[in-house]
Amino acid sequence: MKQTSVLLAVTLALNAGIFHGAFAQDGYKLPLKLTTKDAAQDPDGVWTDSDLADARQMAGTANIYTARVATPSGTWLLTQTNGDCNLQGMCTALLVLLKPGATPVNMANPQMPLGGTAILSADLKNLTTSEISENGKAFTGSYDVGPIK
Repeated sequence: MKQTSVLLAVTLALNAGIFHGAFAQDGYKLPLKLTTKDAAQDPDGVWTDSDLADARQMAGTANIYTARVATPSGTWLLTQTNGDCNLQGMCTALLVLLKPGATPVNMANPQMPLGGTAILSADLKNLTTSEISENGKAFTGSYDVGPIK
């Protein structure tokens, strides 16, 4: 319950406007929304059954949050589960590039609040998040976008 309360407080604070100037820059906004509650499988095929089992073990249920944006280079999917979060409420997410007829490509794996928002730069080379450090201070996270090896 304590971790859930921390996650809720962090998410509300960040969504209420504790964003740095990077969020004012032009780019593609990716606001995560709860899309699959208590998931048995990931409809997008990003999270494995093992990932979802880990989420159930850690949080009691496996919830999947997603955001999508279509660009000329393909559809960008930002996806996150509630199963890999730290004490500050930062959870692992994946930015995936989807193209018709091609295998999805993982392009970034940011830490961000559960159900938070990220900004993909207009040139598709950087992902910006708002995060909470180990000492509880807000900061802007910046991630290079490119195939993860």
